[in-house]
Amino acid sequence: MIQKTNFYYELKKVQNNDEVALINVIDKIMPIINKYSKDIDGVIDEDLKSTLIEHCISVTKKMDIDKKLLFDFQE
Repeated sequence: MIQKTNFYYELKKVQNNDEVALINVIDKIMPIINKYSKDIDGVIDEDLKSTLIEHCISVTKKMDIDKKLLFDFQE
């Protein structure tokens, strides 16, 4: 069985339109966004970065976390 972590509960709060939880989730994802928004010279492309952030927000608000993580509900 997969353990429900603090990040899981943060994602659940995001789906309930909690803006503080959304900021916490984006802060945890920002290192990955920064890594993949760099160009050939290693400079961060701000347009790409903002697009990736917008996509992360839309995905976290729409996804069914319980179905994606396949939790065992027999607790």
